Amino acid sequence: MVGADLAADLFFLICAIFLGLCLGSFATALIYRIPRGISWAAPASNDNSANRSRCPSCDAVLGMRDLVPVFSWLLARGKCRHCGAKVPATYPAIELVTCLLTLTLWWVWGFSLMSAPVLLAVPFFVAAVVIDWKHMILPDDLNISLSILAIVYALVSWGEAGWDTDTLLDSVFAALLLFGALYMVSFYLSKWKGRPALGQGDLKFLGAAGLFLGMSALPTYLALSGALGLLTAFVKGRDRENGAFPFGPALIISLYIHVFLTGLGFDYTW
Repeated sequence: MVGADLAADLFFLICAIFLGLCLGSFATALIYRIPRGISWAAPASNDNSANRSRCPSCDAVLGMRDLVPVFSWLLARGKCRHCGAKVPATYPAIELVTCLLTLTLWWVWGFSLMSAPVLLAVPFFVAAVVIDWKHMILPDDLNISLSILAIVYALVSWGEAGWDTDTLLDSVFAALLLFGALYMVSFYLSKWKGRPALGQGDLKFLGAAGLFLGMSALPTYLALSGALGLLTAFVKGRDRENGAFPFGPALIISLYIHVFLTGLGFDYTW
């Protein structure tokens, strides 16, 4: 019996690692494609190869042997097998980080209908952090995807609670309050400073965050986001022209931490 349990645990661990690496590969695709305006959700044309992954240096279409997360990079010694150009180590690093984040959430959430939108949100979290850090934007593609997953999570939570209306309303009110309150703060700060105080992408992300969080988690979420935002401003520095800095990473990391704590059964009730 013990052996069977151990075998089952090992099987699910291997599945979680495999899922994490696949989501990591997906995250690298999002990070590369979205800022360049390349479609990631649908073919760009009738040509089946038009939307395939390609080498940025020689434009060769990459096959399966080139796209195995982490291992393809290691076996090719960090180079494109078509032209020999160096492939940045950030690719396998992002895949490994995404895998680790996925494993961490799987450890507390397991595999279930409830955990599905949580686990699938990880590559979008990672892509949003990297893109906002580098380009100071939170693209609509990522916000829409996260919003869809957040809606699914809220609906599944509603079902798990026995279709209790209060459970669904809690998520909806949290989303509206988080978006609405910070929109008003951003609006008046922007008027006072004469420049945008909070990016539109950040505000859109907050709507999805509210659905994941619920009302009771909002105070700690905002407090942790503020602290991480200050840390981001210190590490990244402010733009010399308008004093802006990427606030998205703070919002996203704070949400990830709260989702992890929710999986542990943490009670945010004050």
